[in-house]
Amino acid sequence: MKKRVFLLFLFGLFFGLSHCKEVNRNKPIAKEGKMDLSSWDFNKDGNITLDGEWEFYWKQTNNGTQIDSEFGKEPKYIYQTVPSNWKGVDWFGETLDGFGYATYKLKVFFPPNTPTLAFHNLDLSSAYRLYINGKLVVEQGSFGINPNYFEPSYKSVLMDLEPVSGDTEIVYEISNFHYSKGGLWESMEIGERRALYDKVNRSYLTTSFLAGSIFLWALYHLGLFVMRRQDKASLFISLFSLLIVMRLLTIGERNILSIFPDMPMDFLIRLEFGTIYIATIVFAYFYRLVFPNTVGPRTMWVLYILITPFLISLFLPVAVFSAKIHFFQIFLISVCVRITIAIIMAYRSDTVGAGLSLIGFSFVFGTVVHDILYQNNVINTTNLTPFGFLGFILFQGYILSYGFTRAYLSIEKLKERLEVSNKELNILKEGLEDIVVERTQELESSKANIERLNEFAKTLNTSLELDSILTKAFDYLNEEVYCDSMILLLVDSDNSKLIYHKSVVSPNSGLTLESKLHGMSFPLDPSAGLFYHVYKRNRPFRFAKVWESRLNESNQKFVQLIGKHPGMIIPLSSQGKVIAMLTLFSTQKNTSFSRSQLQLVENTAENIATAVTNSILVEEMNREKFIAENARMQMENAKNEVVKLNEFTKKINSESSLSQIIEEMFNYILKTFEIEATLLQLIDTKNKELYTYNTTIPTYATEEQLLFAKSFKVPLNEKGGIIYKTYARKRALFVPKPPKKYESELDEQIFTKLSLTSFVAVPLVVQNEVIGMAYFTSYQKPMEVTREVLRRIAGFCDQIAGAIQNSLLLQITEAERKKSEQAKAEIQKMNEFAKTVNSQNNLENILAEIFGFIRKNYKIEHCVLYFLDKEYNEFRYLNHSGFDLLVDDNINYFKSLRFPLREESGFVYKCYQRKRHFYMKHVPKSMPYAIDKQITDKSGMKGFLISPLVNNDEVVAMAVYGINDKNIQLNLEEVNSIVGVSEHIASAINNHFLLKKIEEEKQRSDSLLLNILPKNVAEELQKKGRVNPVEFENVTLLMTSFPGFSQLTGQLTPEELIEGLDLYFSRFDEIIKAQGMEKLRMTGDMYLAAGGLPLGNFTHAVDACLAALQIKDEVNRMIEDFKDIPFRPNGITIAIHSGPVVAGVIGKSKFNYDVWGKTVTQTQAIRRGGVGVPINISQETMEKVKRLFHIDNQRHINTYEGDQFPIYELLSLKPDLSDDTGSTPNEKFGRLYTQQKRGAKILIK
Repeated sequence: MKKRVFLLFLFGLFFGLSHCKEVNRNKPIAKEGKMDLSSWDFNKDGNITLDGEWEFYWKQTNNGTQIDSEFGKEPKYIYQTVPSNWKGVDWFGETLDGFGYATYKLKVFFPPNTPTLAFHNLDLSSAYRLYINGKLVVEQGSFGINPNYFEPSYKSVLMDLEPVSGDTEIVYEISNFHYSKGGLWESMEIGERRALYDKVNRSYLTTSFLAGSIFLWALYHLGLFVMRRQDKASLFISLFSLLIVMRLLTIGERNILSIFPDMPMDFLIRLEFGTIYIATIVFAYFYRLVFPNTVGPRTMWVLYILITPFLISLFLPVAVFSAKIHFFQIFLISVCVRITIAIIMAYRSDTVGAGLSLIGFSFVFGTVVHDILYQNNVINTTNLTPFGFLGFILFQGYILSYGFTRAYLSIEKLKERLEVSNKELNILKEGLEDIVVERTQELESSKANIERLNEFAKTLNTSLELDSILTKAFDYLNEEVYCDSMILLLVDSDNSKLIYHKSVVSPNSGLTLESKLHGMSFPLDPSAGLFYHVYKRNRPFRFAKVWESRLNESNQKFVQLIGKHPGMIIPLSSQGKVIAMLTLFSTQKNTSFSRSQLQLVENTAENIATAVTNSILVEEMNREKFIAENARMQMENAKNEVVKLNEFTKKINSESSLSQIIEEMFNYILKTFEIEATLLQLIDTKNKELYTYNTTIPTYATEEQLLFAKSFKVPLNEKGGIIYKTYARKRALFVPKPPKKYESELDEQIFTKLSLTSFVAVPLVVQNEVIGMAYFTSYQKPMEVTREVLRRIAGFCDQIAGAIQNSLLLQITEAERKKSEQAKAEIQKMNEFAKTVNSQNNLENILAEIFGFIRKNYKIEHCVLYFLDKEYNEFRYLNHSGFDLLVDDNINYFKSLRFPLREESGFVYKCYQRKRHFYMKHVPKSMPYAIDKQITDKSGMKGFLISPLVNNDEVVAMAVYGINDKNIQLNLEEVNSIVGVSEHIASAINNHFLLKKIEEEKQRSDSLLLNILPKNVAEELQKKGRVNPVEFENVTLLMTSFPGFSQLTGQLTPEELIEGLDLYFSRFDEIIKAQGMEKLRMTGDMYLAAGGLPLGNFTHAVDACLAALQIKDEVNRMIEDFKDIPFRPNGITIAIHSGPVVAGVIGKSKFNYDVWGKTVTQTQAIRRGGVGVPINISQETMEKVKRLFHIDNQRHINTYEGDQFPIYELLSLKPDLSDDTGSTPNEKFGRLYTQQKRGAKILIK
């Protein structure tokens, strides 16, 4: 039966997929934009679809028969298969999007005498115009090349064609800005008019038939739900059918547009997608109601979550949610697969109607897969899903009829059973009196059994011993159920075992059975067989016959011991937990236990279990009581020992002497543990070994033994043998006898030289660090040390370890204190010396103090200092001490000595490289370096110390100390002290050179500052760090410029421009300085100077005019003299103006002394407006100098504010005040100038 159902399922599935293959493959197809129908007979061969390769023009429009050329170029096109869409097409390296417009063109060769034709195509995406031979035939929607002039339409078209024959050009112009993909996604079909109209009409009728059938089916199931509201499956299959009807009307020919022709296309697409979205989840919930055991709520929640994004997307633009249709198709296939699995699972569990449902659903599954392939242009057929749902409905109707038939059969069977039950009820009514009598007798018998059981329970409760309980239980059960043997097995929960405890067996079993059973146990797992089965179920088991072949290995062994007898296995439970197993059996032949006997034993087992539990509790209580009593005794002993040990601890903690602590330790060990020999070793961290600090002297120990005990050392490595292992493990060790084979040579020496028979080694641990080892032995006498004694010895050693550590720390602290006092005295001496040195500023005096300090404290007479000359990379002579002991030639040798930074410079170079001192106590006869040999020979040194003088991690000099007395030898502290003194020399030398360098830099800085600032301003800036701004009531400004400078700069290189400006401005500097004026700044071709600041005077206007005349003459001279330089200005323009200004310094890192005010801007205006005149002065300046200079040519210029401003031309000095040039003053001018200068006063605010 199941095979047939499966075959029918495959038939339904392949029914849907069978339409996937192409039919009539011998029909002509278009190739390279051409299709030959010259041999096609439309009357005989029927209709034909114009499928194949069409010419595809992207973003190009058609004017009837010709494609427009773009900018005079040939139009580009590719061949695209129809039906398909253009999304994802490769257009000359560009991947096309779904939005855009294109033209499809096909040339068709019709046969002569072609009958009247019609054409039909479904919707295209999503607006188009159709041209045949350049004539517009039809337009759907509004074709547009951008969204503003575009309107979609998804209507199908069926219309007649004008007579055609021969070559015919068919052109589609398609644009899409609405759907996610565009193009000729449906075939254009051409055929004889009547045949094509009949075909389309059949399609309409088929769709109407399917829609009507499914709609009636929906109404039928809706009626079933109204009559029986509990049948929700009928409601959901009705809703699903209605959604399918709506879906059917919105696809294909879109029949719904015949009913609602004005329906918006946007709403039509949303309706098409929405119906299938909702139908999918409704269909899945229908199967949830039909097969609730295989389609669970978790599956539905997953489907709800996955369908939600698709439902939400319906509120987005059509292009957005239509682009996601592939994801929904995957989801739809997944839902179909899940429903198929659910139906198969229901079919395997023999659910009613599952087989028929599987066959019906196969039609849906197959057609859904077919339509997905069709929608993605994989195949070119038509929508088959409605036919699949029709097949599903037919099988669903059969399932419904089958259910009704089963219901009627069930009613008939219930009717027959009811009649039989009535007859039986009458019979029972008649025999009710007999039943009452029988029940009364049974109740009396049960009462007697209960009374006997109560008496048995009282008997059990009077005893607490388990063996007595077992004996009484056996006597009772032997009398009631006639069993002659009983075995008790106790449950060991800790070890998960069933352990034999006691048995009462029949003499027929033999006298050795009990001994054989003793020690038997069974694991509480399946390997225990029947015992585990009874334990796990907590229910009794009765067996009348033993089938040994059916038993596992452990049960077979048990049967072999007791024999193949009928019996029972009873679990003894207390508070729902099995505590023991009771096995009853009878050795008599032809006996068996009845169900009533099993029930009696089961009732009795509750009392036995209670008694056994009480007995076990009493035994555990007695055992715990005994353990507690032992623990109390041990606590008393431990308390006494702790008190004794605390007293000892107080005593040793009050001692600070290590020897006294160890003496107390030895006495305590002797008194407490009667161990005569004790040896203490401490750690030498420097040499990483244990050395003997102290030991007892037993009377029987020989001198050789004591000498070895006091002198032997234990290396802290593998050579240390068992003592090192004990040290590393930090745990006490007892060696009861000498080992047969020694692990190290030291172990053998300890046992043989000390003649040991046994000994104890205990590490002394403080804060998890071993500080020493304690050894306890009796030499030749063997020691008996239990674990408890070893623990007590280890505890004692833990107590004294801290005291020993503290005593050692006190000794170390005392030694460090003495060293600290010595160091303190040394530091105080050095501080006094440092104060003396630091009070000196002169390098000679500092070195004299240092040399005197070294001579006084270290008896060193000779010391020569060499400083590092970085320019020549060598050490040169700086200063000396003790040269009075040498002859003049040797003195000159040391002063002229050089130490290049090379290997040949000997120990000096080595000390420089390492930045460390070098001390040689005795000078050998031969030296590794020639220069060192010369030094020692000429100085007569017996020893020497070379110390590099380091400052800021850099060697600045080298000190060579010579020791002439061979009896003087420096220790490490003295060497370090001299090196420390040398640091003061390094600082002094470094400071000397730094001060010298600072002084040079200061002079350079002052010189630079005076170059950019007036002297008094610079002094004020140096003293205060700032300069107060000053307002001058009257100064004169001189400003120059070169006419045509902008054009000149464009003709010169940067080098030529700077060379010329430097030549002229340098000469201006000399003239300005000679006239007592202050240069302010240079900008471009502008040169600005001022007179009357920073110190005021009455000659500033005269000074400016004199400087202007000299600058004019100097420029004219330089133009003539320096004809070879490219910078050749066209003369010079000079502006002079007098008035108030504000002067001050601006800038932080780069200072600039400048002036501000209206006078400055007016001077700039004079410079700008005075082009063509060499020297222009203002009226204010003219009033001040008119009696000394020749002035003419008054005119007016506009200031920056737009005001009229009078200016004058300065021609020369007056004839009686100058030489023939008119620029150089004579003596008369000098007298007048001096008179005006003497009357000057500083007019400033």
